[in-house]
Amino acid sequence: MILKLIFMFFAGYVNIVVEGFFIERFLNICRNKKIFIQDLQRENNTYIKAKILKSDFNEIVHIAKQTKCKVKIHKKSGIPFFINRYRKRKIFAIAVLVIAIFIFTITKFVWNIEVEGNENLSKEEIINIVKEYGINVGKLKSKIDTQKISNEIRLNREDLSWIGINIKGTNVIITVEESTKIPEIIDKNEICDIIASKDAVISKIIVQNGTAKVKEGDKVKKGDVLVEGVMEGEHTGIRQVHADADVFGSIYCEKEKKEEFVQNVTVKTGNEQKKNEICINNFKINLNKGVSKFKNYDTIVTNQKIKFFSNFYFPIEIKTTKYIELTNEPKKYSEDELKSKIETELEAELEKEYEVSKYDEKNKNRNVDIQVENDGLKVKLSYELKEEIGIKRNLN
Repeated sequence: MILKLIFMFFAGYVNIVVEGFFIERFLNICRNKKIFIQDLQRENNTYIKAKILKSDFNEIVHIAKQTKCKVKIHKKSGIPFFINRYRKRKIFAIAVLVIAIFIFTITKFVWNIEVEGNENLSKEEIINIVKEYGINVGKLKSKIDTQKISNEIRLNREDLSWIGINIKGTNVIITVEESTKIPEIIDKNEICDIIASKDAVISKIIVQNGTAKVKEGDKVKKGDVLVEGVMEGEHTGIRQVHADADVFGSIYCEKEKKEEFVQNVTVKTGNEQKKNEICINNFKINLNKGVSKFKNYDTIVTNQKIKFFSNFYFPIEIKTTKYIELTNEPKKYSEDELKSKIETELEAELEKEYEVSKYDEKNKNRNVDIQVENDGLKVKLSYELKEEIGIKRNLN
């Protein structure tokens, strides 16, 4: 469909209106003669709109007379009509030719890279990976061996189980599948200890094989031996074994914060200012001079790459910087509002440090302690997080 539209644009086309009582016959004859009709719109049984190629118009007129219909041209579009309109302006015609050559030339290069399927690795990391293998913006498409590059990346990157590279138009689409790290499995015949995977307090220990070195309530640090791969029997004496046990620990974390009931808060005034830039690779054209007139402001930057259809990107980018004016105003919080505000802030801090949300509710005990003071609130948020902390360490 896209190729047909491009062809129509370069060949020239006309928007026509056809009226008559024999519209169906008119369309059947057009279909039999393989006349290309685009965007057919049927207003009623006697009235249609459509787009046809400039070269088919005379044939359409003949068919209309044959079926006693009337044909009118509503609009003429495309390169031939455009050139004909300005045929006496040589400079303009040359400019059109230069633009056409420019467009044809830039379609031979890569001007955009998309990434799909990534979760742990960021888009920037994957773009940097493929850049090491020769895929980057401005690269000649004919110089990119997608199969060879994807094979090399799969061989050299353990964090990617699969990567596909597809070039569409001037766009490179990178599709990845990330590897899941498989924990080391130690054979049952191997001698090993069980050690702590992190700092914790032992909450439960069940030993199937080996000798426990800790008990419930003990504090341990990451790397401490929890169960030693040693057993002593009355007849066998001391012997080394494959330690096996279920060891659970509690991780305690807390954050505390005090805030006043009356605070200066940042609010938007409603005033905005925009600055636009045209970026052609590393060359920038400023469309607005000067800097923001606001004393305090927030900045939002958006980049819009120019493209023709879905995958034909141009090396031109419109960068818009929006300045939003801010001001400080006093705000008085109620006790409930302030409590909710502080809890949300503490929750975000604990999530960032301990990833609290990954624990099931049955393995997560939450406690909030609130102290009301004359001018504000002091809130302490704490968690007891329970998980299995024992990991096996090979001794061979």
